[in-house]
Amino acid sequence: MGVKIRERKLAGGEVAFYIDVYHGDPKQGGLGRFSVKTGLQEYPKNRKAFNTAKAEAEDLRRGYEKDFQADPVALFERKAKSAGDFIEYFRTSIEKNSYPHELNTLKKLISFSGGVVPFDKLNTAWLERFKAFLLKDEAISKNTASLYFGFLRKTMRQAWKAGFIKDDFTGKVDSIGGGDVQRHFLSFGDVEALRNAPCKNEMVKQAFLFGCFVGARLSDIERLTWDNIFVVNGAPFIRFQQKKTGQYEECPIPPQAVNILMEVKKLHPEFAPDGDDRVFILLNRSAINKILHLWGYRSGLTWDLHFHASRHTMATMMLSSGSDIYTVSKQLGHRDISTTQKYCRLVDTKRVAEVNRLPVFSTHEPQTVALSSLSIVSTQEQTIHPEPVIAPKAGSIAAALEAEGEAIARALRLKKNPAGRYIFDGREYSAKELAIAVSRDE
Repeated sequence: MGVKIRERKLAGGEVAFYIDVYHGDPKQGGLGRFSVKTGLQEYPKNRKAFNTAKAEAEDLRRGYEKDFQADPVALFERKAKSAGDFIEYFRTSIEKNSYPHELNTLKKLISFSGGVVPFDKLNTAWLERFKAFLLKDEAISKNTASLYFGFLRKTMRQAWKAGFIKDDFTGKVDSIGGGDVQRHFLSFGDVEALRNAPCKNEMVKQAFLFGCFVGARLSDIERLTWDNIFVVNGAPFIRFQQKKTGQYEECPIPPQAVNILMEVKKLHPEFAPDGDDRVFILLNRSAINKILHLWGYRSGLTWDLHFHASRHTMATMMLSSGSDIYTVSKQLGHRDISTTQKYCRLVDTKRVAEVNRLPVFSTHEPQTVALSSLSIVSTQEQTIHPEPVIAPKAGSIAAALEAEGEAIARALRLKKNPAGRYIFDGREYSAKELAIAVSRDE
């Protein structure tokens, strides 16, 4: 009974090191024995290298000895689990969700490994090889490779916690750094265009619009039940546990989102005739993506509409309306405010509106530039002149307001309705009225 190192001489003259664990005869109440291949082997004639390999094998033996002394039954159970197939474990772990990125990660794993990977073959070197495999795959971007690799490491850590893998080695391999990605979002005018455009599935349409005003992820919207909705001091809230982070959240529901929930209630007899506690009765992810793509195309979008754009939209609408970044971060359920700061780069409307408030020269004043100010620029730069700014006539307040309102509308990407008026924050404005309204809010 105990844990020992065994040396086995190979045909080529090298000596391989094994660890033998023995716990008596099973017929007499013992657990039996098993051997572990350390992967260490060396020629005895290379004394220095041989002794180094033997010392490393001894370190591994001490680890097994420690586990053996603590709980021999757990050690033998872990060995039995480690003989299983990680690919099958991965497949089983994603059966419940079957998200596209999980399924695609599984496909890459099968392509890399041939379809079978025993748990005891997983180590730092294996993970590094799979990382290199993803980075060399020209069919996926670096960001996609980062997503797949991150999910694989997460699943490996789960297997370690469940006792299938002896050590959590995932932290020894650096993650794949993703590049900067374009975050698509919609202006309020775009959201209205979507609301007015036909959609193949009305429940998917309402779920997306709801996301634009609440900011919840699709995974949380899919699991949202009517019991998650409650009222505090007359204000409606959603209380739920984020699927991604596990955090419990309480998010206020804005009036437009409440109206959407009322519309969804009317859809339930059609989508859930037998009753369903879920608020949104949705299809699988693949079907949702196809519906959103067609719906976005019909509404005039120039990019492929995806559900996460609703979350980006809510964040940018809040920031554009003057909400502070901490409030937006809480509404999105971010743990780190730096994650929310990424949305600040999308929102330049406030900055554009502010710089447009700077004074401009009247048209009757000569547009001259002192020669001394050009003495430090190159000849090539002197040939480039900015386009003249067209300012309203001196003393014309109406014209000034008109110009400022048009500038604000362009900055906010507002669209005119058939009556020629801008839609902003749920109301109609002329250009002059828009300038006055924005100035008053500031």
